[in-house]
Amino acid sequence: MRGGTVVFDMQLRRFFGLVDLGILTIIVVAVIMPPREMFASSAIKGSDAEKFALALAEARTLAHPDDPARADEFSHQLGELGLKDWAVEAAIDGADRAKSSPSRWRTLLAASVAYIDRLEAKPALDYAERAFKSCTDAGTEGCPSWEKIRMDIYRTHLDAGVKAGIDPRKNPKGFREAGEGKIRTINIGGRHDREQQTPAPAPAPTR
Repeated sequence: MRGGTVVFDMQLRRFFGLVDLGILTIIVVAVIMPPREMFASSAIKGSDAEKFALALAEARTLAHPDDPARADEFSHQLGELGLKDWAVEAAIDGADRAKSSPSRWRTLLAASVAYIDRLEAKPALDYAERAFKSCTDAGTEGCPSWEKIRMDIYRTHLDAGVKAGIDPRKNPKGFREAGEGKIRTINIGGRHDREQQTPAPAPAPTR
C-alpha cells in the first residue's frame, strides 16, 4: 500500500509543480477578491470652452480633410492647449492632404508655428520656407500680398536666429534678439518721420 502511495505521489508531482501551484493560487485570489476601483481622467487639460473649441476644430477637419484653413485651426487649438506634438502632426497631415489647394501655405505655416512653439528653430524655418514658396506659387488669389509680407518677415526672423547658431531652447532671448536685428521699422509723424535704427519684434504670423 505504501509503495502505491509513493507511485501516486510521484505521478502527481509530474503534473503539478510549484509554478502550477502558484498560478492556481493567483487565479483563486483573482476570483475571490473584489475588482479594483479604476479612475480615468481626460488627457486634455483646459476649460470646457477650450475643449469644446478643440473638439469642434477636429470635427471640422474630419468633415473637410483637404481644407487648409480647417487643419490650420485644429493645429492652433492643439497648440493653445499645450499639445505641441499633436499640433505639429495635425499641421503636417493637413499639408499632405491639401497638396492641390492654392492655400496649402496655411498648413505649412501652421507646422512652422507649431515647431517654433516647441523651440525647434530649424524645422520651423524649413516649413516657413515651404509656406512662403507655396504662397508665391499660389499668387495673390491664393495668398494675399499682406499675408506674404508678414510671412516673409516671420521667416526672416527665424533665418537670422538659425544663422546666428543660437539654440532657442538654451537662449530664447538671444534667438529673439538675433531675429529682431534684421527687422527695421519706420515711424511716421513729426520729427520722428525717419527710419529707426532700433529693431522691433517681428509680428507673429496669422493663423
